[in-house]
Amino acid sequence: MFKKSGEILLAVLVLMVMLGTGGCEGEVSITTAHFNEATMALGVDANNKPVDPTTVFSTEIPEIFCSAKLSNAPDDTEINSSWIYVKGELADLTDYEIGNYTLTTGGTQYIQFSLTKPDNGWPRGNYKLVLSIDSKEVETLEFTVE
Repeated sequence: MFKKSGEILLAVLVLMVMLGTGGCEGEVSITTAHFNEATMALGVDANNKPVDPTTVFSTEIPEIFCSAKLSNAPDDTEINSSWIYVKGELADLTDYEIGNYTLTTGGTQYIQFSLTKPDNGWPRGNYKLVLSIDSKEVETLEFTVE
């Protein structure tokens, strides 16, 4: 056992440091923010709600939309959308990120994401949109261009 109060204090400090850092790397983030009603669509209305929901798009469509209801987001919540060409007519291209957009917002509201048609048109194939809240992937929406 410890004979001096200084040794006890030192032991307590060492234990606190060990417990405080043991096994923890990086930052832990807990948020109340989440998505409801995430939907791919041909458009969105003035409130960012989906218009003509679908998961199949034409190669000629000028823009592809996603509408999602963000709920219970603290101020300064970071939302990221990553648009990915999974596979299709471009055989040498798989899981290719086409675009990425980040916004910072809060509250409960509909938000929208969109991607415009590339100069050479949409390649036929499978795509996905990955939505993240504060760097954590929380929603994946798959869609097709035919």
